[in-house]
Amino acid sequence: MKVKLIYNPISGDRTFKNHLDYIIDKFQQKGMQIEPYRTNKKEELDNMISQMDGTEYKKILIAGGDGTINQVVNSLLRYNIDLPIGIFPVGTANDYAQYFNLPQGIEEIVEILLRDNYTLSDVGLVNDRYFINVASLGVLIDISQKTNTELKNSIGVLAYYLNGITELPKVKPVNIKVNSSTMNYDGEILFMLIMNGRSAGGFHKIAPTASINDGLLDVFIFKKCPIYELAALLLTVINGEHINNSNVIHFKTEDLFIDTVGEVSTDLDGEGGPVFPLNLRIIPQKLKIITRYNNEDGSVPQKNLELHHVRKAFQQISKGFVNEIQKHGETKSERKVIDDLRELFRNLSRHSTFSYVNKGSLSEEFFRDAEKTLDNGYLYIVLSSTGSAAGETIAKVTNKNYSHSSLSFDEELKTIISYNGGEKIYSPGLNLEMLEFFYQKEDANILIYRIEATYEQKKQVLEHIRKINQEGSSYNVLGLVLPYSHKDNIMFCSQFVYNMLRQAGLTYFDKRSESVKPTDFVELDYERRLEFCGKVVIKDAILGGK
Repeated sequence: MKVKLIYNPISGDRTFKNHLDYIIDKFQQKGMQIEPYRTNKKEELDNMISQMDGTEYKKILIAGGDGTINQVVNSLLRYNIDLPIGIFPVGTANDYAQYFNLPQGIEEIVEILLRDNYTLSDVGLVNDRYFINVASLGVLIDISQKTNTELKNSIGVLAYYLNGITELPKVKPVNIKVNSSTMNYDGEILFMLIMNGRSAGGFHKIAPTASINDGLLDVFIFKKCPIYELAALLLTVINGEHINNSNVIHFKTEDLFIDTVGEVSTDLDGEGGPVFPLNLRIIPQKLKIITRYNNEDGSVPQKNLELHHVRKAFQQISKGFVNEIQKHGETKSERKVIDDLRELFRNLSRHSTFSYVNKGSLSEEFFRDAEKTLDNGYLYIVLSSTGSAAGETIAKVTNKNYSHSSLSFDEELKTIISYNGGEKIYSPGLNLEMLEFFYQKEDANILIYRIEATYEQKKQVLEHIRKINQEGSSYNVLGLVLPYSHKDNIMFCSQFVYNMLRQAGLTYFDKRSESVKPTDFVELDYERRLEFCGKVVIKDAILGGK
């Protein structure tokens, strides 16, 4: 039996084509012949699907992001081809695949797509076009569609809304008339989201109560509000705290009608949408999506970080490390997300997303200390759960406890460095880790790993760090929400650690550095390249030092 594979060669990091032989081999072993098709123009894709005989195929596989899936699904439904759909989530945000908990690792997703477990999915219809995940409209959509095309390939849909904050002073609300069986609205808005899934632009809690097969659309109307309130509102979207905001109207419906006066941009799954008026409705359980289990409910499992091959306990921590922490007394109290966001906003003036603000932060003493370790055989990767405002915000977005990563040349962490905010002492960018940074909540702790590295590999990393120190750096604060870097030396913590490993040829998983999360270093270590050294609970370390 044949399997049609439609892949977008420019989706995500553009590396999917490197896995084609592996995929073809795995399916052939199961008696299925892959028939690949490389997307180019929409018209050519539509023409190819129009000529397909659905009875010849067992399933259809789509490799790409939401936009690619949208194009394929529109053609499949247009020509009444009803086949199970398998997804390789190789786009930037992969919001639709995210709902079904589909992994990005090729080996794991292939194993799922070889099986026959399914989840039924609703599809939205706007006039004569379908959408799988989200339909959106408004002035911020217009800003996003005028953004540079290369940037558009790197940033997800809702990320554009955040990117559009720089254009907010120019924003003018539009009058929208909305009618549905649930509620009616006639007034000024800034933008509007009609959700089938739960996430958009990589943000997982846009519609936290949505279900992809409940026969309902979740509608969010972002009303006209002061600019300073909108900036804060967009950031609360990260944690799903916008639903009860007075500037947001949320309701569920099977259908709705939307009209406006003048030109207002629309968007379907990241693709340009139809013109007004808009007639929207939901088509229940129209698609059969291949999933890990039958009837995936869309919930994101809360996973604890797994520690592989624990070989020994880390018995010592440097005396200077403990003493430095003892100077700073009590930890910061538990904070609400909005408090962390306010703290981030207060700090924004110190940051630069487009130019270097940090230069020469590492002293010659650091480089001398690091050079003394070059022959010890290891580089050290440190994951930390600290309680900082940025860390707690990242933890909320990623659902991971460990939200910061660092690199050290020695096991006592005397040479530990990363990209951080400089703790208001140094400029944000490449800095020594301020040790008080690690103790900002009661249960703050760090996990220490090591990876084998030769003298030459460590030297190569150190030389590149010296180059960054001389050229300048900035902390990639935009990278907290968008997978994008404007210049080489503008990075966030895990992006920096990954790039340093890549400099030495020590990377053991393939991912765009802008998308690397701190926990990826452990969770994507399929070949067990890391050796776990131990966990240090900062409070216990302090008490042990007294």
